[in-house]
Amino acid sequence: MQSFRSIRTITPHTQLPPVKDLTTFTSSLADQYSYMTQFDPQSDKTYALRLAALGESRDVIASEDIFNDQGALLVKKGARINKSMSDRVVKFKLLKPIESSVNIENSLGPQELYRELHKQLEKLPETIQIHSALQLEKVFKQYSLELAKYPILRQKLTVMREQMPALFKQTLCVTWLSLAISRQMGLPDQQVENCFLAALSHDMGMMHIDPAILNKKEQLSPAEWRQIQAHTVIGQKLAEAIPNLNKLVARIVLEHHERCDGTGYPIGKFDDQVTQESQIIALSDSVFTVFGKKIGGRQRGLRDLLPFIQVNSESHFYNTYTALVKVLKKAKLEETCHIDTLNVESEISTLEIKNSDLTYLLSCLELIVNEISHDTQHKLLQSSRAILIQILKTVRGSGILDEGYLRWLQQVKEEKLEFAYREIADVRLMLDEIEWHLKRIIKMLDNFLDQGPDTEKELKHVIKSNLPEGTKAPSAEDYAI
Repeated sequence: MQSFRSIRTITPHTQLPPVKDLTTFTSSLADQYSYMTQFDPQSDKTYALRLAALGESRDVIASEDIFNDQGALLVKKGARINKSMSDRVVKFKLLKPIESSVNIENSLGPQELYRELHKQLEKLPETIQIHSALQLEKVFKQYSLELAKYPILRQKLTVMREQMPALFKQTLCVTWLSLAISRQMGLPDQQVENCFLAALSHDMGMMHIDPAILNKKEQLSPAEWRQIQAHTVIGQKLAEAIPNLNKLVARIVLEHHERCDGTGYPIGKFDDQVTQESQIIALSDSVFTVFGKKIGGRQRGLRDLLPFIQVNSESHFYNTYTALVKVLKKAKLEETCHIDTLNVESEISTLEIKNSDLTYLLSCLELIVNEISHDTQHKLLQSSRAILIQILKTVRGSGILDEGYLRWLQQVKEEKLEFAYREIADVRLMLDEIEWHLKRIIKMLDNFLDQGPDTEKELKHVIKSNLPEGTKAPSAEDYAI
């Protein structure tokens, strides 16, 4: 009997070889980042239409006279903002962002925030165990009171709750887990507070993105993907404009999709350039995106997060990962899984197919990445190389694609070895996550063929010759956006 090397061991973060000139490397992102920074809150129509739609079901009232940028009065103080009034607002650039000039009836307050969080926790008893073990009840109430100081943040969360309920629920979960991790790490109170407020704020930029793009099921075009990525920059600008909000919160919001290995966005920063708080939120956000997906027709449990952590153990600060594992272990994690005697044969057959597909993808991508210079200054190539190195370390360290492991799977299938079902479920989760990362690499390399400089003709030929065909790139729904 041969079992694979434990996936429960998380190895310390190893810094990938940096580019020689980080300034030059970062400047290669200037065009993309410039695109994102074009957002103008005074001209934004998407959020104004959201407010107008909300005004059909509850009072959204102008708290002051609303003028266009030429000084013409558009809406009088006290008027309702609804669909019939929206034309007066969306046709013009405003003197001030509309969120600063409206009030929403019964906007989300501290007590309601606390109640909404408990609704989410009660859906999963394991989170209640963590909540109790870390004594988060009093702490969450304490930091929830801070919400009363920031009416615009309350407004944004109210609109999110009404119009993007799934995003609102995830925001609550991310905020809770970020609080748990930061407390587990023993961070100073000010850092914990900044982390809490940034977690509440981290996705508010999504409400300023065209809903047609957010709801698209098909593969995103590069331009559409850039618009979604822009939610980090939009969120930063929105946070900077909230009166009295600590300026560090805006930076954390900007960085919540950065990864310490340089593969994140919008800048592609490395570990010495990002804040601890942003990495806590980034990890929490990723965890709940994965957690929201089903496996084998069954909702995932917290125990199912451990394989995800293993695959991604070098993308964020190592101390953040160890804190997350400690947080999860505060709960009595169920070892049950979606595999049983009735479905083990079909599950292992699925694993065998996935094993073959991923072995092929890895071999193709390794041929390509081996031709990429260690000191490349192109973001897409640097990210592709960094991700593949991490995946190869995981695959080779665990042995889950080895011939010996395939023989072990056959034995489990033939003999119905129940004690191995949990391990096989873990491998299925790991392979799903590895597949997602390989599709990311394929998308990046495909974009390089379109965007890369003409001087890279030889490398482009290698990519075209080896890039797997027919592999579906992730859609908006697939991304942890």
